Amino acid sequence: MLLDFTSLAGRAPSVAAGHDLPSCLRVEARMSLAVGLEAGRLRVTDRHEAGAFRFRMPRRTPDAIEALMVNVAGGLAGGDRLSLMARAGEGASLVIGSAAAERIYRSGGDTTRISIALAVEPGARLVWVPAETVIHRGARLTREFSLSVAPDARLLAGEMVQLGRVASGERFTAGTWRDLWRVRIGERLVLAEAFHLEGEQAQAVGNPGGLAGHAFLGTLLLAMPGAGERLPAMRAALTGEPGVHAGATSHSGLVLARFLSSDDVALRRAFLAALRVAAGADLPLSRLLLLQEMSNRGLS
Repeated sequence: MLLDFTSLAGRAPSVAAGHDLPSCLRVEARMSLAVGLEAGRLRVTDRHEAGAFRFRMPRRTPDAIEALMVNVAGGLAGGDRLSLMARAGEGASLVIGSAAAERIYRSGGDTTRISIALAVEPGARLVWVPAETVIHRGARLTREFSLSVAPDARLLAGEMVQLGRVASGERFTAGTWRDLWRVRIGERLVLAEAFHLEGEQAQAVGNPGGLAGHAFLGTLLLAMPGAGERLPAMRAALTGEPGVHAGATSHSGLVLARFLSSDDVALRRAFLAALRVAAGADLPLSRLLLLQEMSNRGLS
């Protein structure tokens, strides 16, 4: 049988230069993962994957289940959507990371939307630390983070962001980046934060009152009983790396740390050092993160 590809090509949606793909070709990914204790054993109680993202689980121990997010589409662009919901059931432990950095490509006008919802039930532990997000010049990105933590549970969440493909000389001088964070401990809203960059960004990113020209950013959040007791050690870890501007604060059972740097290796070292302190002996870390920490120790 012969196929006439010339006739099929006439039916394909056209994409003009500088425009996004049609909605029928966009990534629409939905992921959910829940773990819990059943008869005293730690198990995956719910798992759902739709679209271009998958979970891979390299390690299951009696102490924690580890899941890595994999984007088989190789990045996100204008109009793509990702929704992730993860839950650690009562007394259970879950560690979520990603296999590689997530790239947000230049948009022709549509917005890439990412929604992250994490829930940690009584006595449970959840660690969410993916690889960095690289936001290309001209990208349009909106992310929403909704974190719900039981008063006696433990949550450690962290992320790193790179503005532009710095190694290639690209800077994030135009585009949109919006972040919305909501953190609840029990029924109480303890953090509500909005971050917004839009339009021509060269002045805002370079302004001393803004990002002061730094292209690498990090956020680390610890919610647990007595979290404030780890604040001094976390601050010491933050200031131990030259070239990194960082600070941390504590309130209502929450510690929040932020990092800025023009050196990705220095920021990663400070981030991993503070992450190690925040985790202490209470929270498990991804083996992939620990390998990155060992690698960064050897970099000059």
